[in-house]
Amino acid sequence: MSVQISRRGLLGGIAALSTMAAVEPASAALRLPMARPSGLGASSPKPAPEADLLAAAGDARTLRLFNTHTGEHAKITYWAEGKYEPEAMAAIDHILRDHRADEAYRMAPDLLDLMYAMQLKLDTSEELNIISGYRSPRTNAALRAKSNGVAKRSYHMKGMAVDIRVPNRNVGKVYDAAMDLRVGGVGYYPRSDFVHIDIGPVRRWGAARHV
Repeated sequence: MSVQISRRGLLGGIAALSTMAAVEPASAALRLPMARPSGLGASSPKPAPEADLLAAAGDARTLRLFNTHTGEHAKITYWAEGKYEPEAMAAIDHILRDHRADEAYRMAPDLLDLMYAMQLKLDTSEELNIISGYRSPRTNAALRAKSNGVAKRSYHMKGMAVDIRVPNRNVGKVYDAAMDLRVGGVGYYPRSDFVHIDIGPVRRWGAARHV
């Protein structure tokens, strides 16, 4: 397992972790609920072209992440030698936690694979900027009260969705990459400069995309 995390401005004044630092799994401090099965598990075929990208990626899958709300950076190898790494995935759960409630959730492995496929599709070494990962029911309800764009049964509450932007990649290009992968839902939010991706049913929404 390879985990690199740096943190800025975290509650409690936690110091930045050094390169290749050992990370205590989030599950050691929290009882994490399990994400619901998505139907795209490691034992089932993944839809092309995502499957082709993952197959060609080699023996390890590494996510580069930046949480825009907490200031945390992470470079985490969550899959290696044919299997998911529990401690690495717990570290990702922490990065993608509901920062408002400070609650982590067990994110679906297929969502991590989709995020990794997005890195490959966009051919980027930049960090995926996390706008929203897991949302607790209370947080989702509060956001829904402020905006009709928040789903009542959001996949964010199931550990199956993330909102991202990618440095040096136009939001339209990020949307196009997600659409090309043909996995789950894709929401296009150019005014807010992010794209929603999830591993629910294949669908799309948001402002029309014009090349």
